[in-house]
Amino acid sequence: GAGHTINGTLAIGSVTMARGSLDPGASQTKEVGTLGYTFSSVRVTAGSAEKVYLESIRWNQTGSVGSGDLKNVKVYVDGTGYDTTVSSDGKYYTAKFAGKGILLDKGFSADVSIKGDIEGGSNRTVDFDLAKRTDVGVRGELYGYGIIPPQTGTSDPTDDSAAFSSVEDPWYDAAQVTVST
Repeated sequence: GAGHTINGTLAIGSVTMARGSLDPGASQTKEVGTLGYTFSSVRVTAGSAEKVYLESIRWNQTGSVGSGDLKNVKVYVDGTGYDTTVSSDGKYYTAKFAGKGILLDKGFSADVSIKGDIEGGSNRTVDFDLAKRTDVGVRGELYGYGIIPPQTGTSDPTDDSAAFSSVEDPWYDAAQVTVST
């Protein structure tokens, strides 16, 4: 048969993850009628091997409010708002970025946050987590390979601690919002 050479030393792109600068950082209580509240935020940083495209992000709303209690929910990347698509069960909010996505140069980062209005849900909770590492869609520009972010946390933190975990589901356990009257 034909001989093939396999490149075992190819360095494809990478990303690192951290809690975003706009993240509340701790659980809060907010009243019905709160507008433009940032529920959760993460920072995506491109590695040094190649530029990367941020293609999509999927937030898992694990709180007890229904999707009808939240309005104007958008994902923001460095201040630019993107519409979300809500799953039929009202638990997943996905933003897909136009074209190939948002290009992050080597070593540069982007803050990705989810915010919206609280229009109902008294005595219930809102909690926008990232359930799995694959909920952040990233692809290398040069080689075109999909990139799965690394397991960032070193332990399984307590619930709603606004921290990355060493396990998945949730991978990023966001701070929770309790809705008051």
